[in-house]
Amino acid sequence: MISTQRSLGFLLIAALLQRTVYTQQNCRNPNQNAGICISIYDCPSLLNVLQQILLSSDERLFLRDSQCENGFGRRPFVCCTPDTNYANRQTTTTTTTTTRRPQTTPTNREGGQSGGNLLPHAPACGPNSFLDRVYNGNDTALDDFVWMALLEYRSRDGQRLLNCGGSLINNRYILTAAHCVTGAIETEVGQLNRVRLGEYDLSKEVDCVKGVCNKPVLEVGVEEVIVHPQYDGNSRDRHHDIALIRLSTPVELNEYIQPVCLPLANARAAINNQELLVVSGWGRTLLTRQSNIKQRLDVPVADPNYCAEKFATRRINVISSQLCAGGDFSRDSCDGDSGGPLMRYREAWYLEGVVSFGNRCGLEGWPGVYTRVSEYIDWIEGAIRA
Repeated sequence: MISTQRSLGFLLIAALLQRTVYTQQNCRNPNQNAGICISIYDCPSLLNVLQQILLSSDERLFLRDSQCENGFGRRPFVCCTPDTNYANRQTTTTTTTTTRRPQTTPTNREGGQSGGNLLPHAPACGPNSFLDRVYNGNDTALDDFVWMALLEYRSRDGQRLLNCGGSLINNRYILTAAHCVTGAIETEVGQLNRVRLGEYDLSKEVDCVKGVCNKPVLEVGVEEVIVHPQYDGNSRDRHHDIALIRLSTPVELNEYIQPVCLPLANARAAINNQELLVVSGWGRTLLTRQSNIKQRLDVPVADPNYCAEKFATRRINVISSQLCAGGDFSRDSCDGDSGGPLMRYREAWYLEGVVSFGNRCGLEGWPGVYTRVSEYIDWIEGAIRA
């Protein structure tokens, strides 16, 4: 009798669980069509929308409004149906875009389409990590900061060397520091050769953490390097230390390769003193010349007046288009991190700074200096093309 009651109890629990799973899977999308709440990476219709760079405002809203809770798979969850846009707006939006684009879309210096329409907006950029973090010092999770790039150089004797970092800003462009692509680095390290994306652990071809593995690293050639016209490689000030790398082919985006959001005019917010931002890279640590695993570090924004006064003692002029962060002993970006991102999270990750320079690494009272990305949005939009 006891075993029979126990069996009935198990059957009841199983039935309840099955009903709960069924309830969790069912959902309604923004068009009120029935769908299944699953990972966006398992939903081809919406994944195709996410991977586009030229998203309309309706498509961005549809992605946002398609999110659901208690789904299956890897976050973010969406209510998956064949729909890719609002049913009552799709035709109007498409017609308007087609008829107006030749008249209203500005062109860049080469006559191509302006970059203002080529930069993604959240949620098509800056995704947060959905995996458990690896709690080993400052190691990142496997899918943290999936826009990060490593720049590969070829030395005079033919060696392939990894040195600087960068950030993917759409499927064709990397944003990095000017000193990573021109000047002394060409003679001291070598010529920029390729860009590596989707990297996590430099010592492995395929990276696996707790049974979850990413895809093989993607290596892409360089078609063009665009250095900010006001950058002076001979100046100690490193004003306008920013550059774009146009990749030789468009990148196919996946869950381990996605662009970061830029602080565009309609998504910009003031950066406050002592606010914690995040810097990430594979640069020098206290124990090694280079970390094999992608690192992250929280750094406080430094008071700009303090930073300017500090670097003035070394005859370096820090200006408003530069951003200072850090200043705590041993907590700083360092060698090999140049060109990498300084980020903050506001519903998506935004690229606020590009690693530029500092007074050595991690010295108490000496913040690192970053190129302030928000000051260069107009230049970026004018420089990139489809």
